[in-house]
Amino acid sequence: MANLVHIPEVKDLARKTPIEIFPDPKIAVVLTNQQGGATNTPTVKIGDTVTIGEKIADAKERVSAPIHSPISGTVIKIENAYNSCFEAPTEAIYIENDNKKTKAKPLTCITEAELANTKNEDLLKIIREAGIIGLGGAGFPTSIKLAVPADKKIEHLLVNGAEGEPYDTADERIMIERTANLVRGVRVVRKLLGNPKVIIVTKESKVEAVPKLEEAFSKEPNTEVRAAHLTYQQGDAAMMQKAILGYETPAGKRSYEMGTIVQNVATINAIANAVFEGEPLISRVTTLNGDVPKPKNLQVKIGTPVKDILSANDVNLSTLSSVVVGGVLMGTALQTLDAPITKRTSSIICFAKDKVKNTKTTACIHCGRCVSACPVRLQPVAIHNAVVKGDFELAGKLWANDCIACGTCSYVCPVRLPLSHNVKMAKQ
Repeated sequence: MANLVHIPEVKDLARKTPIEIFPDPKIAVVLTNQQGGATNTPTVKIGDTVTIGEKIADAKERVSAPIHSPISGTVIKIENAYNSCFEAPTEAIYIENDNKKTKAKPLTCITEAELANTKNEDLLKIIREAGIIGLGGAGFPTSIKLAVPADKKIEHLLVNGAEGEPYDTADERIMIERTANLVRGVRVVRKLLGNPKVIIVTKESKVEAVPKLEEAFSKEPNTEVRAAHLTYQQGDAAMMQKAILGYETPAGKRSYEMGTIVQNVATINAIANAVFEGEPLISRVTTLNGDVPKPKNLQVKIGTPVKDILSANDVNLSTLSSVVVGGVLMGTALQTLDAPITKRTSSIICFAKDKVKNTKTTACIHCGRCVSACPVRLQPVAIHNAVVKGDFELAGKLWANDCIACGTCSYVCPVRLPLSHNVKMAKQ
């Protein structure tokens, strides 16, 4: 059994800050691909006028999720921009804001009273057309995740409110401020999964969220709120399943095959917005934390350049050593601050030059810390060495695909080897 490493949290200020609506960007840089699955193709061209919520990119393949315009305005160019989801430049649609805030017609939606009699395929279509993907970081199309084969009975729905990343508090604020909407979203997911037992899982340290959740879900049938003592790594779906239900999913299998679905709270909030309000996924809550004047949580339009957010929040860009999006352990250090917010940007964490230790990377000292710390019992340094040598076949034989990309191996490495990065490369 791996020794689950405790990673200190830096959340005291951000977790107490209510969600603030960030202004719409002057130019939205909307990446056409922010999801796992098929590559989207633009459905608009340069010179087109678009409205808020209008679909602007889509794919014909089943495993896909469309992209919608976050603002109204004119498409001024379509060219590559840095994509933090893939750590490389990919296609983006640039939209100049006309400040008219013209909205597209809402998606097909239903009332809460209609939920019981709505066909599952219709609910899945709404979720798909809203462009909803896993907002906890994975980015897999939610309509596919919730379309469980008929022969697979789901016994448990785990609603993931652990938010293990040490600087992130966006999910925590959603649980505090949008609890009633989470109840609506859970009802949709429960119906799609055949009415399983629901466990709302969060950390006991989320002292403001826990009573809110307990009150909101107290009248929901076969539902419990479980505030547990969870480590950072147990925010991962597979690790949470083991911590809460006591069993692991065998290598090569998915959690639904074991009767469990884990769904992040931000995703469930987006599901409720789509199904009952007809809102596509064009904005998300993201945490601004680290070396910033005021840590906070922002409701920000997807496509907003990170630089705009930092400048508006009095962050001195010249003092920064790095900016990491999507969590300091599982996220990506930006190559440019012109990079836009994506559906998967759970946080923006800033690190100042004068506070970053410049420890040099040296050769492995064979301490074994990465091996003992790996929550899924891999040998990170062995996979790292295989990648350095270009032997990806060997990396595969070392079960690189079972890595949960938690970053713990890099965190504990005393010589700062890029273990997590290289294991992730082997997995890709």
